[in-house]
Parts: sequence; structure tokens; C-alpha cells
Amino acid sequence: MAPVRSTDEPAPSWIERLLCSPVVRSGYASLLVQLVGLVILALLTVEGPSRPRQLALVLETGSGQDAAENEDGEGGGAGGAVALDPAPVEVAAVAATAPAAPEPDIVTPPVEAIAETPANAAGTVVQPIAHKPGRTTLPTGGAGTGDDPTNPFAARLGRGRGADPGPGPRGRGASTASEAAVERGLAWLARHQAADGSWRFDLAECRCNGACRDPGTLGSTTASTGLALLPFIGAGHTHRAGPHQETVARGIYYLLSRARSTARGSDLCEGTMYGQGVATLALAEALGMTGDELLTAPVRDAVRFIETAQDLHGGGWRYLPGQAGDITVTAWQLVALKSSQLAGQEAPSPTIDGVRRFLDSVQSQQGAAYGYRTPAAKPSTSAIGLLCRLYTGWQPGDERLRRGLDQLVRGAPDPDAIYTNFYLSQALLQSEHPAWPRWNARHRDLLVARQGRAGHEAGSWSFADPDTAPGGRLAHTALAILTLEVYYRLLPIYHAEAVSRGF
Repeated sequence: MAPVRSTDEPAPSWIERLLCSPVVRSGYASLLVQLVGLVILALLTVEGPSRPRQLALVLETGSGQDAAENEDGEGGGAGGAVALDPAPVEVAAVAATAPAAPEPDIVTPPVEAIAETPANAAGTVVQPIAHKPGRTTLPTGGAGTGDDPTNPFAARLGRGRGADPGPGPRGRGASTASEAAVERGLAWLARHQAADGSWRFDLAECRCNGACRDPGTLGSTTASTGLALLPFIGAGHTHRAGPHQETVARGIYYLLSRARSTARGSDLCEGTMYGQGVATLALAEALGMTGDELLTAPVRDAVRFIETAQDLHGGGWRYLPGQAGDITVTAWQLVALKSSQLAGQEAPSPTIDGVRRFLDSVQSQQGAAYGYRTPAAKPSTSAIGLLCRLYTGWQPGDERLRRGLDQLVRGAPDPDAIYTNFYLSQALLQSEHPAWPRWNARHRDLLVARQGRAGHEAGSWSFADPDTAPGGRLAHTALAILTLEVYYRLLPIYHAEAVSRGF
């Protein structure tokens, strides 16, 4: 029986009648059931946080032989720049068949090669570096064993590096002790590579855990990685061959992953043109050593950025593109351009004309000495300027060059002036200066004696050098090894071509 409504109660409104309707109520129930079902379905299809995929650098072994400154000009190789500190890039281990150098502090698990190619910091696809079967390690025949005297890289490899006496390293001033020091230094660098393939001036990410003193302060990982790669490539180790093949491949891969594609070329700076010059030099040396066509475009684009970053008025480079130049940053760009040229990438004449104009603006003593940004006669900047003159057209017998070098080799080498000695050793050897045998023997033995021999620092160097203090132990070790490799690494072994062949 329906309930009896009192006559005093108001009649229900149409809304009340609608809500009480059985049809509407059944619709509510149906809608609620559908909403619950949708929520459950959504929960089932939602994935957890995705983890970045590891991307392997595909390598196949071939037939080749294994082989701070300041505004007053007081700084040197890597100091003073306002550098960015980018987030680390996830870079996978390298799949390689060649045996890797012992790296007890870094364990890299093998990773299967995958089809995708990684994106760099700018979102541009980076092709993996692959060794095509059937190609020799070097682009010219016989160079893989160091037997081809016409190949400028021959002195780095096989019997070429071991030649004694004559044109080999021993004939140029190397010793058994210096070669052993090079190997210890390379082992230290390999142990201090980060898991992502980079090196850091502050020794972060290398699992050193503070065991090595005197870390640097600079933040450009392209500068630190490029500088650490150079000694490996200088000793004949590439991403295709050598006991340190995996270490080199991971470092090159890291540099490629940090390149930013811009309208003016490939930006490897990370806040300072030091990074651009050093990273470009490392890639150019790897290209010259292997002839790997997959490095051709990266080197070409990096060279283009150097060209477009030049100060068009003064002709030099400094920390940021277009800034009026200083001699230390300018030198790294010039050497990168020279190495790129020798690897097949020509620099336009106006760029090199600008470098000559810049050198003219900072020279003193009619070209025998050089300053940082203005004419002066500081030893480090003079050594840099004289070497740059050799690469821009001065001949080894030039009176201005000989006079400048005579001044720099008076007295004993300063054991802490690693940046000055790094450039001076190249200039002396390139110019066949008569003081080279005497100066080299003293400095070479000083470097060997100063190398760390105990604990985690074994194989490394640290110097009280204000020119390179911001680079710390990593920069000092790389520069010391490069100085001990002067007898056979890239630019000096191009002796006749690098000096006599113009841009």
C-alpha cells in the first residue's frame, strides 16, 4: 500500500520526482559501474617510471695493429672560463672484442648492441662508431704496423713507435723510462674514466672517492674528456684498436653525445671555447688515425663552429664565441684546425689570416715573444705564440723563431711549468732547435721523476703551476703524458707537413 501523504505536505517538485524515478536510479548505478571499470582499466595500463635504455657503441675489431688563466695573463691551459656543468649523459658500455686495459675501479658489464641510435644533448641523432669489416685500422696501407714512412701516423704504431735509433721515438729523445711513464699515466687515466665515458677535472664520477689529491675546479666535461683522450690517441690507441680501445671508444662516444647542433656548427663548448678546441682536436686525431667516415661530419661541423666563433676583428678566440681573443684559447682552436686539416678537413684562408693578425697584435721583440692579450714576453705565452707561428707559416729557420726559443731554453727547465714545457717541447722539436737534445733530456727525466708512484695516485702528476691549476691532477697528468709523447704523437710526427704545408 502506498503511503498516505498528509494534505499539509507540499507536493513533490519535478526534480524530486525525477530523482526518485526507478529509471534514473538504474542509470546512476550503470554510470557508477562504468566509471569504476574505467579506473581499473587505467590502473592496469599505466606503466611504472621508465628507465633510460642503455645504448651500446657498436665496434668491431679490424686488421690493424693494436697499437687558468686570469685577466693578467697569469693563467694557462684551462682556467678562468665560466663553464657550465651539465647533467651526466647515460652512455653504455662498449661491445668490443679487443682486450681492455685493466680498470679495477670501473666495472663495465657487456651490453648487447641495439638497432637504435642515441640522441645527443641537442636531440640530434648520433650514429654509433662502427668499424666496417675489411678496412685497415688506418687509411693508408702498411700504417697499422708503422712500416709506411709516408704515413704521418706511422711513428705511433708497432715498429714505428719502437724504432731506435733514427726516425723513431728514441731517435727524437724518448727513453725506456719515459715510455714506461706514458703507460703508467694511461693506466691512471683509464682508471679515472667515469661510467658514462667522460672524465671530469674535479675527479667526480670516477669512483676515486677522494683517494687522489689536487682535483680541478672547471666544469666543462667536453674539455676534460677531450684532454684525457688525447694521450691515448697520441700513443696509438683508437676506438678501433689497441689495449685501451674500449676506453677511447667510450670517450669519443661521450663527446659525440654532448655535441649540440646549431646554425653555426656543432657546439662542444659547454660554456668555454676551451671545450670546443680540445674536443674538436680529439675527434680530429681519431679521424686522422682511423679514417672512420662516421667521424667526418662531426669533425667538419665542429670545425665550422670554431670558424664562426672567431673574433672577426682581432682574429682570435676567447671563452665565448665572438669575444676578443687570448693566446691560450686561440692556440687550442688553431691546433684543432691544423689537426683537422691533416685529417682532411680544410680551414678557410680568412680564418688562418685572422690568427696571424691576432698573433701580430700580441707579439713583442719583433715576433720573438708573445703576451696573453697584449704584447708581452711571458714564458708560457711566448712558447704558445712561437708554436702557433710554426703552424701558420714560419719556417723552422726563421730568425725570430730561433731568437725566441733561445730565450726560453736559457737555464734549466722549470719542473712545475708544465703548460710552458708542453708547448716549448713541441716548438723545439718542430723547429729542430739545437738545444732540443739537452733541454729534452733534462725535462724528460724531471717528468719521469715527478710521476706519482704510490696508492691511487700512481701514474699521475700534480704540479704547482698557476697556469693550469683549475684543471687539477687530470689536466696535469694529460699534459705530462702528451709532453712525453712529443716524440711520436700526431702533430710532431707530421714534422715536415705540419710546418711546411700551409693552410
